[in-house]
Amino acid sequence: SYRAFSSTNAMIDMLARVQRMCEATGSAGTGSEMSKDYERIIQLRNESDENLDRSKYAHSSPSHTSGSGIRRAISFHSTSPTIRKSTEMITSPFYEYRSSLPQFQLQRLLDAFEKEQKSFNDESTRSIRALEERCRQFADNQAILQVRLLEKDSEIELLKAQLSTRTAADEQLRLMKVKLDNELLESKSKSDQIRVLTEQAEIVKKQHENEIREKDICISELFSKLKAAEDASKPAFEKTANLQSEIDGLKQQLAEKEADLQKCGNCYDEMRKAEQLIEQIRLERDEVRSTLNKIPTCVICLDKRVRLILIRNNSSKLIRDKID
Repeated sequence: SYRAFSSTNAMIDMLARVQRMCEATGSAGTGSEMSKDYERIIQLRNESDENLDRSKYAHSSPSHTSGSGIRRAISFHSTSPTIRKSTEMITSPFYEYRSSLPQFQLQRLLDAFEKEQKSFNDESTRSIRALEERCRQFADNQAILQVRLLEKDSEIELLKAQLSTRTAADEQLRLMKVKLDNELLESKSKSDQIRVLTEQAEIVKKQHENEIREKDICISELFSKLKAAEDASKPAFEKTANLQSEIDGLKQQLAEKEADLQKCGNCYDEMRKAEQLIEQIRLERDEVRSTLNKIPTCVICLDKRVRLILIRNNSSKLIRDKID
């Protein structure tokens, strides 16, 4: 298998160094120097591999760390048929080793260069395709993110509106809280006033109960007095009842007379005349009374006044007036 160089320049530098070392080895011409040079090549290769590993560790990404790439030949420091052949060549006569080793190594390096170039081209193609795919994904992600950005902007505007609404609601709640606190204080003061008024009402209630008991005693006494007065005024009530019956009879007669007057042709004139006559009779009665009051007692019996009876006939109506 092959392990890729870090770059094409590194591979070309390695080829140039190996070529110079091979030329120096061909001019030296000793087997021990050839083996030392060979060991030097292997050491340089190992150092190059270590530098390559460090550079890959420092600059690699998860998308470029897969083992799909073609690795460069590690035949310098691994057991392979070619290495075995080269070690056999080391044990062969020195003139065969001197004639075959540089050309073989150059051929291997050229093959490695071609494979490295092919691997680099394949890797470049894959990288380009991966970059194109990433660009497409980036464009898609950018479109999605743009849509999400617009959605987030709308959400931000909505949240701003909700925040303003929440701020107004908080202000209303604050004002309501202040109002409720004031009402609570007012209610507390009113509760205190109600408590004081309740205590005063209890005192006034007790006073009123005492007054009511006293008034009840007075009322019972008044009822007893009233009953006694009713018993005493019972004859007066009977007399009043008799007078009321007489009044009812007179009212009935008056109603009959009014009915008779309504039957007359010109009842209103008759009524006015009757009223004038009644008024005249009243005046005469007053005059008679005043005259009687001036007359002394009877000279015969010396006890009663003279009784006068006045009789007037007006419109078929007899009116008697007794004057005491």
